[in-house]
Amino acid sequence: MSYTKATELNGSGRITEIQSFEAEQTLVCAASRSKTEVAVLLLDAENLQINTETEKFLTTVCTCPIQIKIAFANWCSMGKLDVELHGRGYDLIHVPVGKDNADGKMIAFGSSIHERYPKAREVLVCSSDKVMTNLCNHLRQHGLTVYQVSQQGEDITVLNSYTGQLVTRGNNAVPEIPDISQFILQIKELVKAEQKRTHSYWINLATISQNYKDKYKVNITQVAAKHLPGKKAREIFVNYPAEFVLHQIEPNAPVYITLFEIDPTKDAVTESAANSPSTSISTKLQLEQVLNNIVSKLTSKSPGSQININLVGGEFKQQYGKSITKQIKSLQLSGSFIKFLQSCTSFKLKQTPKGWEIAVK
Repeated sequence: MSYTKATELNGSGRITEIQSFEAEQTLVCAASRSKTEVAVLLLDAENLQINTETEKFLTTVCTCPIQIKIAFANWCSMGKLDVELHGRGYDLIHVPVGKDNADGKMIAFGSSIHERYPKAREVLVCSSDKVMTNLCNHLRQHGLTVYQVSQQGEDITVLNSYTGQLVTRGNNAVPEIPDISQFILQIKELVKAEQKRTHSYWINLATISQNYKDKYKVNITQVAAKHLPGKKAREIFVNYPAEFVLHQIEPNAPVYITLFEIDPTKDAVTESAANSPSTSISTKLQLEQVLNNIVSKLTSKSPGSQININLVGGEFKQQYGKSITKQIKSLQLSGSFIKFLQSCTSFKLKQTPKGWEIAVK
């Protein structure tokens, strides 16, 4: 009130001063509004995966802080991605197995963003599926600024669906390669986690390689290239026999890995038993019984279930100190390991895309 009276006395200066006051008030309101408005990130995790570096990049694209992050997927088939995203502040929405279920749920949920989150002013729709264009158009009609985030090769592309502005971020950053001691600890942690998850002693090396890439954003081949130039990735494990044991039943078969962590007392007992006449294998029937015991042991958590025959061969070598193929030859039996198993009456075999699997009848 006192301000208005003062300006009235100033005659012609009145309009200018009031306009200045109104402009000042507008700036204050705008600043206040910018503190309350937020951006929402919607992620189709089955179609596109966003790491922390990409998230940092996305914060530079939108003008409001990204305070709401929601990811859609069938989490049963996504490994440990749900744990990682939850740790990064995402709300996780689970969908049944199906090609388009994550898309459908994300579109249905996203269509009501303006109702669910009244403070939302920007939405980042993270999916390379073109079907999301309809969702983006719907959100624009409700006054929201929409960014379509997609991936092309190794590049992340962001399209402002209102202005048409396109921003691309290359993924050419050189990954940080750990030193060898840190790498060994990382791999041992991953192997133990898989052993606990699968209840299996031997783990497919390809699985560990993929898990390592997913968690640390670097390939094992890149680690090997730095520490063992010119060598294959598996050589990094061969060079540390006190830490790892590798097993491959045939040249073209999958490679399995386990940790060399044996209790000295148990090892001495096992070695003594293996060298005693009572455990020597001299007949086909004895070998079949030994393998029966191994399969039963490896499937003790789920009796009757099937496991890859490479795991059986690896366990045999661990117990008897020689490969199963060498044992078969020593008994003067013709044929391969799989041929021997097919001749046994104790087992049922099944060929799968990942190789032969065995179970006790």
